[in-house]
Amino acid sequence: MDRPLAKPALRIPPLPASLGLACMAVGAVVLIGLTTLALVPLLLGLGLLAAWLVAALLLGWAGVEGLAALERWMESDQRFQR
Repeated sequence: MDRPLAKPALRIPPLPASLGLACMAVGAVVLIGLTTLALVPLLLGLGLLAAWLVAALLLGWAGVEGLAALERWMESDQRFQR
C-alpha cells in the first residue's frame, strides 16, 4: 500500500526561480531602506517637538520666576511705597 508522493503542482525551472528569488531579495532590501529613510524625518520631527516643549516649559518657568522677583523688588523698593 505504498502511495506515490504527491507531485508539486507548480514546477518552475531553476533559472527563473533563482531570478525571482533574487528580485524579491533586492526588493526587500529596497523596501527596508526606504522605510528606514522615511522614519528619519519623523524621528527628527518628534525630537524637535520634544525639545520645543521642554524649551517652552523652561521659558514659562523662567518667566514666572522673573515676575516673582520683580514683585519682591517692587515691594521692597522705596520708590513704590506710598
